[in-house]
Amino acid sequence: MRMIRLFRGVTAMVAVVAITLIVASAPAGATEEPSTAPSAPASEPAEAAGQESTQPTATEPRECRRLTDFTADDTGTWFVVNDGVMGGRSDGGGFIDESVLRFEGSVVTAGGGFTSARLRLEGDELADSTRIEMRVRPDGRTYGITLEDAAEFRGRLVSHRADFDIGPVDGDGWAVATVEYDQLVPSVFGILVDAPPFDPATAREVGIIIADGIDGDFTLDIDWIDACS
Repeated sequence: MRMIRLFRGVTAMVAVVAITLIVASAPAGATEEPSTAPSAPASEPAEAAGQESTQPTATEPRECRRLTDFTADDTGTWFVVNDGVMGGRSDGGGFIDESVLRFEGSVVTAGGGFTSARLRLEGDELADSTRIEMRVRPDGRTYGITLEDAAEFRGRLVSHRADFDIGPVDGDGWAVATVEYDQLVPSVFGILVDAPPFDPATAREVGIIIADGIDGDFTLDIDWIDACS
C-alpha cells in the first residue's frame, strides 16, 4: 500500500502541488509490461514490371523504455501545475495507489482552463525516442502530453503539446495512448510561438495536461509511461 502526502505552495508564477510518495513495507504489485508485436511479413514484389506494390511493407519491432510504472524505485517527484498563472481557478491533484497514478480535479475554463501533472527528467530519458506511449484509463475527456526541452521564447521555456491518440479500450477500461513528437505544437502560456521542433535529447519535463475547454470534474488513471521509437 502507498500513502501520498500532498504539499501545496504558490510560486511567483504558478501554483504547484508536489506529490511526494511514502512507501509502506508491503511489496509493490507486479507491473504489466506492454507487449511487443512481431514484424509484419515483407511485401510481395509487384506482378507487372514497373507497377508499384500495394502490399504493406515490413514494420520494425516496437522499441520502448519505461519512464515510470509508479513503483517504489522510479516514481520520482510528480507535481501539479494549475492555471493560476493566467488567473484561472482550475484545481488538479493526484495520488499513487497500487502502482497507478490517479490525476483528478476540476477544470474551470474562465481565466485559464487547464491543469497538469508533471515529472522532472534528470538526463537523457527521452533520447532517440520518437513518441510517448502510456497505459491509461480515460473518462471520456480529452487529455494531452506536455513536454519541455531547452527551447526558450523571449526568455520563457517553450511547452510542446499535443492531444492523446487513444487506442481501443479493453474490458477493464484501459487503453494505450500515444503522442508522436511530430504532432507537438510549441506554445508559451497557451499562446502559439515560433520554436524549433521538440528535441528529445534535451528533454527536461514530461506531463499530462487537460485543457479541453470543458468545465467540470475529471479523472485519469495512468499505469505506465514509455518512451518509444
